[in-house]
Amino acid sequence: MKKRNKGSNRAQRRRYAEFMANSRMLRNLPPHRKSKKVNMKKRTPTYKQMAFETAVRNPERYKGILTAIESFVGEELNDIILLKVVSSLYLNGIVSSTEVEINEDSTIESISEEVIQVNSTRRADGGFPSGYQSRFWTYMRTLSELGFVYAQYNQPLLFSEIATMLVRDKLDEQEAFSIQAMKYNRRSPYRNVSNDFNFFRFMLEVLQEKGRLSYEQFIVSTFSKNGNIPEFMEIVEEHTFANSEDVLDYVREECNTNLKSQTILRDYPDVVLRLLIISGFVSVQFRGNVIIFRNVSNDDYINELLKISVSITEEEKSDAYLYFQKLESYNKVFLDIAFAYRDTLIQKDGFEYTKKASEIIEMYDLNEDKLVEGIRHIGSSHNVIPSFKYIAEPLKLEFYLSLILALQYGNEYAIRPNYKADYIGLPISHAPGNKGDIEVYSNNLYWLIEVTLIRNKTQQLNSETTSVIRHFKEDNNLNQYDSKYLSFVAPYVHEDTSEFYKYCIVMHKTKEQKFYLKPYQITEFVEVTSSKNNFSDMQDYTDSVLAEFRRNMGS
Repeated sequence: MKKRNKGSNRAQRRRYAEFMANSRMLRNLPPHRKSKKVNMKKRTPTYKQMAFETAVRNPERYKGILTAIESFVGEELNDIILLKVVSSLYLNGIVSSTEVEINEDSTIESISEEVIQVNSTRRADGGFPSGYQSRFWTYMRTLSELGFVYAQYNQPLLFSEIATMLVRDKLDEQEAFSIQAMKYNRRSPYRNVSNDFNFFRFMLEVLQEKGRLSYEQFIVSTFSKNGNIPEFMEIVEEHTFANSEDVLDYVREECNTNLKSQTILRDYPDVVLRLLIISGFVSVQFRGNVIIFRNVSNDDYINELLKISVSITEEEKSDAYLYFQKLESYNKVFLDIAFAYRDTLIQKDGFEYTKKASEIIEMYDLNEDKLVEGIRHIGSSHNVIPSFKYIAEPLKLEFYLSLILALQYGNEYAIRPNYKADYIGLPISHAPGNKGDIEVYSNNLYWLIEVTLIRNKTQQLNSETTSVIRHFKEDNNLNQYDSKYLSFVAPYVHEDTSEFYKYCIVMHKTKEQKFYLKPYQITEFVEVTSSKNNFSDMQDYTDSVLAEFRRNMGS
């Protein structure tokens, strides 16, 4: 572990160590670490570009963040609890740093000193003091703006009903984000701006009228002052916005902004667009340039959402608790709509998706080599297939594997990924709870593929084992199949995870059941799929586990 210069922090760390021994942190922390109100002078509100927190570009990460902090709901967010919360984010792999070493023996207590040190230079933000406290706010800002949480310094942490349902798999990401997006207001206790409207509603109504927007036009839309649709339509009719330079010249002159070019053109609009996508509101296509369409597969659902008018008073726009409570008051009406339309974006028929997959492969000029290369670079900064830039990385893995399966097995079996997709078939969000990731089937064969990018040992064991087997073994609809197969696919299969699946083979395999499974590293699974040896490979693995068990039992 890298050695650090302790300097003036030596006394602080000594006092913290004493706290960890006697559980009295607040008394032992130096004065600047004690809980106190952070006074922040508010500037005069001005019109600003639409923006969310850019530190979390992929909104799918928010479910993991909420899951990691759920156990702290009701706890007062003072320095003691905030240190535990932020440390738990490191333990769960939500936040990482070379300065905070995580291993299988790590605990909140064992890494807290490093968490304090590595975040010591962070400035106060959002009413939270400098240091690890403001690091917490980095991950709460957007969740607070959208009403998922109430998270204020020295106040109890509160989860909204929608956040609770999301982490407990009662809602999926698309449902949760679409509901909260319809409640959202640009001016709120978290944004000191003059813009006072719901940008998501504005964008949906613009796309209803115009049909599509180029990415350049979308950037201009983020500078709307009040969501005036005729005014925006007039702007895009009068200006070509053929490239980024045109956009930059226009907003510099007309919108009086001094933001950096990268912020204007990429950082802010990129995050906003990703939230529009995960909400199921838009579909993004790459035709030389990024083109944004309203997601017509979700039109009926969107139109029902748009019928609900959310009214927020001036007092609620300036008071965080009142804002949270007001957004909560609209839950029932939005949940009723979500439940009524919850199957809208799910792939209902594997044969239909197999045909759609062939169309995607042809439309984007894909082949197995491109898809394998794309899988190899998932999680890296290198985007092998630019057309799919806005698909979140975990979903991208499911998507690429589904396409490879369609290429290899599409003439023999139905391929049905259970992620939610737009009208083209491009993924929006993960499968709802209790559904497998990818299903392959025929009249007498069923094959479930569970896919994850989770590398953390504890997370993998907790999230990708018992629930997978429960779905596979207890789904009565699977009894119709003569042969059943299960593949678990991850970047790395931890030994404990592998042992769990071996245990399941021994417990559930009988002579009467044609039930086979195998856990795979991604590269191995792709290799076996490319040679179309999946079924024999799973059979061989299952038989070898049983043979080893018999040898160990002395039979």
